[in-house]
Amino acid sequence: FQMGTSTDVLVRSKEFLVSGYRNKLLDVAAAFARRWKEDIESTSMDSTGKEILERQEELKRERLREEAEVEAWALASCWDVKCASEHYFTFEMPNDTNGGGKQQQRRGGTSEEKENFATGVTVEEVEAARCIAELLEFAILRLMRLGDLALIEQSATEEGGKGVVNPIRRATSERPADTLKPWEPWRSLPIIRDEITQQRLNNSDSHQSWKPILPSRGVSPWLHNATRNASIYEQTYLELAASAVLLHRRAGRHRFASRLEDHRAEVLIARGDHAAAAHVLSNNVGGNACARDQWTRAHYWRIFRLACCQRMSGDVLAYLETLTQSFNPKLSNVAPKKTAGLFQRDLEAIITDAAVAEPRWGAFPFLETELSIDPETVPGGLAGGKSSQPLPFLRRKLTKHLCFVGDKLRFSLSIHSHLPRPIAVNGVRLYLVTLDQYERVYRRNGIVAEDDAFRILTVETPIDIHPGANEFSFSWQPMTFDTYVLATVEIQWKEASFFYDSALLRKPMIGLDIQPSEPTQTIELNPLFLIPGHVQNVRLVFHSGSDVITEGLVRLICSEGLLVVPPKTDPSRLDEAWSNECVIPLDACGPGKKIVITTLVKSSTIKHNNDDSANIGGHGGSTVQTMRAKVETLYRQESYDAVMESGEGEPESDPMRTLLQAMVTTLDRSALGVDDAQAFLFGDDHVMVNISLQCNSPVPFYIKEWHLDLPPPLQVEEDGDLNKGMYRHAIPEGEMLLFGFKCVRTDSSTSSPEKEEPRCERPLLRVVLQDDFGKTFLQVLPVNLEDIYKKLRKEDVHAELYTATAELTCATGEGTVGHPVPFAYELNLQSLVTPRQRRRASLGTASVASGTVAGCPMLYTIVSDGSDWIVSGKVQGLLRPSPGMEESEMISLQFRGIPTQSGILRNFPELFLEYLPTKDNHDRNRSTAVGTDNPSRPPITVQCKNPDCFQSFAYTTSLSLAVPALLEEF
Repeated sequence: FQMGTSTDVLVRSKEFLVSGYRNKLLDVAAAFARRWKEDIESTSMDSTGKEILERQEELKRERLREEAEVEAWALASCWDVKCASEHYFTFEMPNDTNGGGKQQQRRGGTSEEKENFATGVTVEEVEAARCIAELLEFAILRLMRLGDLALIEQSATEEGGKGVVNPIRRATSERPADTLKPWEPWRSLPIIRDEITQQRLNNSDSHQSWKPILPSRGVSPWLHNATRNASIYEQTYLELAASAVLLHRRAGRHRFASRLEDHRAEVLIARGDHAAAAHVLSNNVGGNACARDQWTRAHYWRIFRLACCQRMSGDVLAYLETLTQSFNPKLSNVAPKKTAGLFQRDLEAIITDAAVAEPRWGAFPFLETELSIDPETVPGGLAGGKSSQPLPFLRRKLTKHLCFVGDKLRFSLSIHSHLPRPIAVNGVRLYLVTLDQYERVYRRNGIVAEDDAFRILTVETPIDIHPGANEFSFSWQPMTFDTYVLATVEIQWKEASFFYDSALLRKPMIGLDIQPSEPTQTIELNPLFLIPGHVQNVRLVFHSGSDVITEGLVRLICSEGLLVVPPKTDPSRLDEAWSNECVIPLDACGPGKKIVITTLVKSSTIKHNNDDSANIGGHGGSTVQTMRAKVETLYRQESYDAVMESGEGEPESDPMRTLLQAMVTTLDRSALGVDDAQAFLFGDDHVMVNISLQCNSPVPFYIKEWHLDLPPPLQVEEDGDLNKGMYRHAIPEGEMLLFGFKCVRTDSSTSSPEKEEPRCERPLLRVVLQDDFGKTFLQVLPVNLEDIYKKLRKEDVHAELYTATAELTCATGEGTVGHPVPFAYELNLQSLVTPRQRRRASLGTASVASGTVAGCPMLYTIVSDGSDWIVSGKVQGLLRPSPGMEESEMISLQFRGIPTQSGILRNFPELFLEYLPTKDNHDRNRSTAVGTDNPSRPPITVQCKNPDCFQSFAYTTSLSLAVPALLEEF
């Protein structure tokens, strides 16, 4: 073995055997030609014709024996190479030499091989298996040729032996012998099976021996034995073919293995061993090599031959499975109509056998099912209440549809039949399983049994399934809330039941999320409110609606200040029965019933704190007296009794639970509460006040009048109430009311003693309410306007600050460095002339400080420090504003500016103002210098608006004179 790899030895051995075989045959032919020439062509004239013919026959027989020796040598050599290679390579051998394979462990679905001979451990073993398989294929051809030679010898030596055909070639012919016979009905097959069994026994005892064609020495004993008779010859072929099949699968050559398996099966059929042939074909069909490669015609032929073997062997269960697989929709284009009709006739006969009732048959392709839910029966349609839930134990998703107890649901089942004729089935059932039970089933064994189902829905009989699409429906009115899975569809046909599990089908899994139905019960609690300090009757009315009440409980819970007694309490023991809670049982009742409960409630008066800041708007929860009624019931849907009495098998369910609540309050709580209050300034010293109120009264009322009281410095203008004509309708509970008031800012110093009215210390909104009977009552509501008052007080502190406004304008937006640019300040001094006079003009007063400086001369200065400009012109001067100048009157200050650098300039000259003292003011200042009220001149702030920017360009040309440096002395 001085070669690259060990498989090279096998390749060289194969090439040596093939070439040696051909050379030996050539030698035999050459020797035959030489002897023929010597013995026949050189025959003398004295030889008779009989002698010449005998010599010719003898030469032919010698040639046949020599060719047989060559065939035996090649066959034995191939087998020796195969046996020798087993000492080097580890090829897994099947247990059964007559056709290893697998048994279908589960009925239904696609079977898979349990023994895997297709994948080698290493690439070297795969290549070795391929090479040895080719050697065995060569050996099989040699064995078949050896059988041909033996039969030729047999026919030449015996009378009547002419026309004998090699049994292997006869079995593997294009048209097997058994297919030429009529198709017997299933009921007649037992008799035919007995005849075949008896015939096999007779043939095993009377096999005719073949005349030896191989020499007694130099040939392996098993080769002598292989040519003894037809039975041993066939057995030798089966062993060789089984070994070749194993090696082909080991090398991954499934098509080669499948072809040899077909030949083995045909040989077994010819021998009458239909059970073994069915085992081989079952393994071949289960491997599905032709179906995987879409060789549908070849695949259907193998299914047909498998059915022929199973029906002759009497394997009812296996034959039923094969028949159902033959109606696969993928094979419909290649299946002959006559064959399909024969298969259905056998299927209809087998389905009545009691033996098919025990197994649980799976989803066979002759019937295809598809489940769906009718969207008209689902609340909101299919898209309204659909959700998805992953199922980790199945690695799939469950599509759940939201439904409610009592909904009339309808499921559609589409059954597509691939049978050529219609069939009548016993029943079609749908298994509904709760999600929890479904998970337990699949973690256990994955088989949904009848005991696992929560409810089984059926289709009304009779049920006929015709070829093509068939539509059926199931109806269900659920009475129990839970999550359900449409788990399995069962089709009962005669003695057999076929189960189509949703988890095994390649279609979406459908689930139902059944929720409790909406309760139709209602309660009424009267009166709508309680009067403080009185004992009143409280009436609770319970309406069952369309629900069936099984039991219930009523709880009356009182807050602080309220007490209740149980119904029908003895008046003599009333004082001892008062409590803050009362529990009353509720009797069972049917739909449309009414239960009235009457009792007494006592309300005491609660004293309030004078500080209303904690309860602004009437939301002080500690002062509200309430009595709550809680009614808890157990109920069922109105159609529960009808569904249970119908006998459809609906399981009993636990009642659903609901809680109803009602509340009654005392009038201690403010009927109106301030929800929000806002104020903002607008115009000159005007304020807009917006107040939003929320109605808390359970009884509608009307608003008769209202008034807003404000502390200084705000008051409502004469026409400032913007709510006139509003709120002429009844105000229900929870409605928001919006009030708007236009107010003006005043000065306390302007009020005259004779006209002064008492002012409130904080904002108050007074609202007069009126009920349907004309009774009125006053609501005084504190309003929080602290933000606007803080803002006004801050303005008063800074009221004496003096500010002027000015706008700087430029004649052009661009220029050159060093070139003057015209500027102008448009100055507005109105705020300095009458700082607060216009705001208080309606009151006829003015500030004392403003009177001392009004009309005083002012000094203006235009400064270029810190800017990019040099200013020129009248950059300083006096201004004498007159008190009577108009607001629109502006003072224009003209000057020029020269840019000092190029680029975009954003810094501009600034304007400053200050008061200059006059002689009168100077004397007045001297007289009041000692006092504390020295009216010194206030500073003036100028608010200036400048241009955005100025584009300054550098010099483009320059004229200059160059002189010597010494000329600087002159």
